[in-house]
Amino acid sequence: MLAAPRTTSPEVTAMDTKNRVSLWIARVGFVVLAFLLVIPAVLAQASREPVKIGLLNELTGPLAVNGSEVNEGIKLYWQDEMGNQVAGRPVRLIIEDSEGKPDVGLTKARKLVERDAVHLILGPVSSAVASAFRDYLHERRVPTIITQATANQLTAERASPFVFRSAMSSYQQEAAGGWYVAAKLGYKRIAVIALDYVAGHEQADGFIKTFMEGGGQSVDRMLMPLGTIDVAPYITRIHSKASELDAAVGILWGPSAPQWMKAWEEYGLKGKLPLLGLGELVNETYLRMVGDAAVGIVSWYSYSPALDTAENKRFVQAFKKKYGKDPGYNNHLGYLAAKVGGEALRAVNGNVEDQPRFLDALRRVRFEAPGGAFRFDDKQNAVIPTYIRRVEPVGGKLQNSVIDAVLDVDQFWKPPKR
Repeated sequence: MLAAPRTTSPEVTAMDTKNRVSLWIARVGFVVLAFLLVIPAVLAQASREPVKIGLLNELTGPLAVNGSEVNEGIKLYWQDEMGNQVAGRPVRLIIEDSEGKPDVGLTKARKLVERDAVHLILGPVSSAVASAFRDYLHERRVPTIITQATANQLTAERASPFVFRSAMSSYQQEAAGGWYVAAKLGYKRIAVIALDYVAGHEQADGFIKTFMEGGGQSVDRMLMPLGTIDVAPYITRIHSKASELDAAVGILWGPSAPQWMKAWEEYGLKGKLPLLGLGELVNETYLRMVGDAAVGIVSWYSYSPALDTAENKRFVQAFKKKYGKDPGYNNHLGYLAAKVGGEALRAVNGNVEDQPRFLDALRRVRFEAPGGAFRFDDKQNAVIPTYIRRVEPVGGKLQNSVIDAVLDVDQFWKPPKR
């Protein structure tokens, strides 16, 4: 006898379906819960990955002094002040040398971005190098803080939302000085000697523009190649027309700067014709090299270790402890660039991967630097003071004593109306 077919009541079928749905929901819930438990661990692991900062300054060639000193300032901030970390996240500095050559600088920038995967680049000193890698870094959307390169266009017609400059532009670096020489020091007829490349040309142009606007009458302009050691032909030319001049202005850096001060004394011009200059002419490193030949030189720059402020005294003390010498302008520039990046990283709790927030934090950075109040303008270029300084012997060494200041100098600064 065949068994009767089994039948399932509608109540049993509904219960079975309900059980299966409950089981499915439980399984999904378990997966979601596991995922939620894993996320904090993943984020915690990511937060322990280092923030990688590429240093791309000049360590060889005519600008090696500048680049090496900039890196000293960067290391002081990150190694000593911050302990190589920010917001609990380690910071790793990756150092490269552009050699002051545009092609090398671009190659090293590519290496830092594509191989090292840096989150931020600090550098360079050379305007030619900065101009060479600007488009690449813009296209790759790499946050960059220019440490010293002064080419005007970098934060003007070629400004990029990813490129900041914590130093002065060429015009900005000379603007207050040119005006001051004519309007305050009263010199009307001058000779200007500058370096024959983009930064030298632009800085000479900026100085001459505001010098004439401040009441200057005549300028004899001379250019010499970057890295020139034999400055005699240029000194001789000035010597031959010294009676027609009120002063001479040296817009010089690199090996030419100490050579110029030595030759000025050797050719008998010291004490006869005032020598003035951009502050890099009397960089503290060069003062130690040339000694009394530099005494009396008036210069203009956005920093002096002789500034009498609490923040600067703290900076000078920390720098001397680490390096056994007084800091100079280039050291201050490196410290500035590093601190700008550090303040922005603090603001985003170390989350540099959130680039929109990080870039916004960079734009908003404001602090009291060793050289005075710091902020960015709307083109992401520094707004900082210009100090008028005079080389004087103090306490058994030479220093750039501050004798006056022009505050809040930006890259479009205009002299007061006469």
